[in-house]
This record gives sequence, C-alpha cells and structure tokens, in this order.
Amino acid sequence: MKRSVSWWTAGLAIAGCTAGLTGCALGGSGGGDSGAVRSFTSFQTCLLTGSQGVAAGPAALVWSGMGDASQHTRALASYLAVAGPATPSAAVPFLGSLLARGCDVIVAEGAPEEAAVLAEAAKSRRVRFLLAGPGTTGPTAAGGNVAVVRGAGSGLRAAVAAAVEADTSS
Repeated sequence: MKRSVSWWTAGLAIAGCTAGLTGCALGGSGGGDSGAVRSFTSFQTCLLTGSQGVAAGPAALVWSGMGDASQHTRALASYLAVAGPATPSAAVPFLGSLLARGCDVIVAEGAPEEAAVLAEAAKSRRVRFLLAGPGTTGPTAAGGNVAVVRGAGSGLRAAVAAAVEADTSS
C-alpha cells in the first residue's frame, strides 16, 4: 500500500527545517530571546571559522561578541565553518561564499581563515574584514579594509562586539 504525504504536512516539515536552520544562523550568544521574533536590518555580519564551528574556544567567544553586537544593532549575524584541511587555500572558497552572500563585515577566526582574508581582502574593498582571536597573527592595524581585534576570554567577546558595532554604524 502506498503512503502519501499531504502538502500541508510537507509544508510544515519544510517550515520546521527552515526555522531550525535560521535559528542556527541567527544564534548569537545562546540566550536571551526566549523565542521572541526579532527584525533585522539589511546589514550582515559573517563569521568565517575553522571546522570546529562556534561550539567552543575562541570562535565561541567571537560568535558571542557578534551576537551581542546584533542585539544592539539588529544586524543579521551568521557563520560559516570551513570544511576540509586547515589551510588558507581551503578557506578561500568559503570566504568567497560569504562575499557572494553579501556580507558587509566578515570576521575571521583562526590562522588559515585570517590568512585567506589577508590574501583576498584587497579584491573586496566594499567589505570590512576583522581578524579576531587571542593569537591573531595579523599586525595590530592591518590597514585598508582589514582590522585586527585581539583579546582573551570575555575581553575578546567585548572587543569583537565593539568592533562589529562600530563597523555597523559607519
């Protein structure tokens, strides 16, 4: 006997999947909203991080700082984890994806991701790039459309939030 799924049931399943993905992308610091609906501006901040994503370590602090900035500015925050080897050449296509998505500020966390940004930033002058982390390898002030945000622990989170907020309002 064949089973058929109604369009209504399929629509609910698709809506549920979409809501789950959006929640992941809009995540922020992991608390506070309690399911409340938020409206966002068209300004996009995007995090490029290693394969570990935003689950732990400096990437989690950077992501939390981006979430804090999003709470204040209503800028949409999302992240993209680089899959594959931890090399700058592996990170470049993922950076290209964020550029194609139209990110206004791209925050890179991790040495390969930062190296990819330094290699490609001059080609995308309209985008602001932030290299963020406790061991950021870039210079104190990279110049042009690239800036460095350093810190440890909650200091990194606050520094990222301040830098993203400053770029969002300019």
